[in-house]
Amino acid sequence: MVTETRRFDAEVGKVLQLMIHSLYTNKDIFLRELVSNASDACDKLRYQSQTKPELLGDNPELKVIVSVDKDNKTVSIADSGIGMSHDDLVENLGTIARSGTQAFMEQLSQGGDVQLIGQFGVGFYSAFIVADEVTVISRKAGEDKGWVWKSDGKDGFTIEEATGTVERGTTILLKIRESESEYLDAFRLKHIITTYSDHITLPVSWKDNDGNVEVVNSGAALWSKPKSDITEEQYTSFYRHVSHAVDEPWLTLHNKNEGKIEFTNLLFVPKRRPFDLFHPDRKCRVKLYVKKVFITEEGVDLIPAYLRFVKGVVDSQDLPLNISRETLQHNNMIQAIKRTVTKKILNELNSKAQSDTEAFNQFWQHFGPVLKEGLCEGGDTEIRELILKTCRFYSTKSLDKLISLEEYIGRMKEGQKTIYYHLGENKDTLASSPQLEGFNKNDIEVLLFTDHVDDFWVSVVHDYQDKAFKSVTRAGIDTEEIGNETQQDDDDDYEIAQNEKHKHKKEEAKDPLWVEFVDFLKAALVGRAGDVRVSKKLVDSPVCLVVPEGGMDMRIERYLVDQQQLPGMTARILEINTGHPMVQWIDEQRKQGNTEAATDLAKLLFDQACINEGEQVANPTEFSKRLNHYLMKALSA
Repeated sequence: MVTETRRFDAEVGKVLQLMIHSLYTNKDIFLRELVSNASDACDKLRYQSQTKPELLGDNPELKVIVSVDKDNKTVSIADSGIGMSHDDLVENLGTIARSGTQAFMEQLSQGGDVQLIGQFGVGFYSAFIVADEVTVISRKAGEDKGWVWKSDGKDGFTIEEATGTVERGTTILLKIRESESEYLDAFRLKHIITTYSDHITLPVSWKDNDGNVEVVNSGAALWSKPKSDITEEQYTSFYRHVSHAVDEPWLTLHNKNEGKIEFTNLLFVPKRRPFDLFHPDRKCRVKLYVKKVFITEEGVDLIPAYLRFVKGVVDSQDLPLNISRETLQHNNMIQAIKRTVTKKILNELNSKAQSDTEAFNQFWQHFGPVLKEGLCEGGDTEIRELILKTCRFYSTKSLDKLISLEEYIGRMKEGQKTIYYHLGENKDTLASSPQLEGFNKNDIEVLLFTDHVDDFWVSVVHDYQDKAFKSVTRAGIDTEEIGNETQQDDDDDYEIAQNEKHKHKKEEAKDPLWVEFVDFLKAALVGRAGDVRVSKKLVDSPVCLVVPEGGMDMRIERYLVDQQQLPGMTARILEINTGHPMVQWIDEQRKQGNTEAATDLAKLLFDQACINEGEQVANPTEFSKRLNHYLMKALSA
């Protein structure tokens, strides 16, 4: 018997060493690759046997069998597929990334329904991650001779004719190296098969030392079946499998996308919030499959971070992979799949919100804050609009029931051009804020934003359906004039209008009734208040703090200072209610020359305004002394 010795093609040895020692981070991948190649070989034979049934001979069963021999330290992966001839072995296993799969696909006639998985070549050579030596025994369908290919993965390989009877197909025998003896454990190998190849449509079986054979994969990709053939119990079972959860899915999305990019998704939204939803190390829970072979659930951007609560699979028919099949090539397909899947999820959530409001509100309590993170990303206007359409909020007119932005807009005062909101920790505390007095008096609804993410997205998203977002803490809001706003379509006209408005306010400030008092307060609160202005929105409270138009909201500024992103707080603007008895009494003390009492009370009111807005009081001890002083005067009166 003649044994041929051949060297690998140029540089193959170097590439092999790089791949074995550097490219693969997960050694379990070798079994996934070899099972995938075995399934590929069976798929080829199944397709060719449609026109040449004689290729199946007296063995029509297509299968993959994995076994282990601990005594000889070998693992075997055998298939009954198309097999390889002498020339196939030389061509396919002598050149990296060359398997014949691509050429076979190019020869397929239009409309051919065959599922090809993986490529012999790089995938095959992953065997050397765990093996010192690899032996391939193969007989091609329709031929009589079998062949034996053998290599240590270094310089080359040998090939010779097999002795005795060789079954159709291919058997790969791995001589496991000493340091990788864990891969001689039957439980470990079966676990790898169920993890990576569970949904290959071909049965993958385990054969023990007594010759008993059991199928270890499910043998059917649930997502590839028509929806009408799948029961709720099957969906629930699969959800629990991919998510390692014990509950039932709240929402199931099963879609097949056809067109330029073909893929199927089977995704689930859980009923309960995962304990690690906001953990910085939480990773995507959507698994990527290519032609029903599990590729990865890490390092691939299949869904955006703000949908990280979604679990399931995406199975692509034509997504290209890189040389190791662990990391996807950087291409536009991933982004196209991601955008399509994201739109499907958001549209389905919006549909659920319309069809089952109560159930959706429960979903929102669990996942609303993380979903709103998507508003901070900007970029895609269509996606942002879908997220905003999904969002739900409490408001001054709906403290016990979440409402949508559409509902808010539908209830806006006639002529109102702005969506008003108030940021804070608690909706009930926000609802009693002095900032809202003028809004409540004039029947103007205000949205109550209580999630920390709200602080950030409002600085990125400026409008919805041509209605601008505006915080009630902005200076200069005149609640009596809301509804009389004019829509400015031209930037020049808008600038002229703003200048006129500013001029009008300057003239108001010259009113002799209050200009001297405002100047007095500015002097009394120097170093504390950045400015003092007459309020157009306070009704029952004497004062409140506001920020200038275009300034940073108070709550987000406090957060950035706490995170040492800003050196310190900016001085606030104090707005005063000139109709309040306390403000009038302070002004009277000033007019009577009792400036010490007027100054003390002015400082007391400013500290009170700070407390109302969650701001720090500059000197708590001074504040307590002033407060106690006036309490004692009230008790002794």
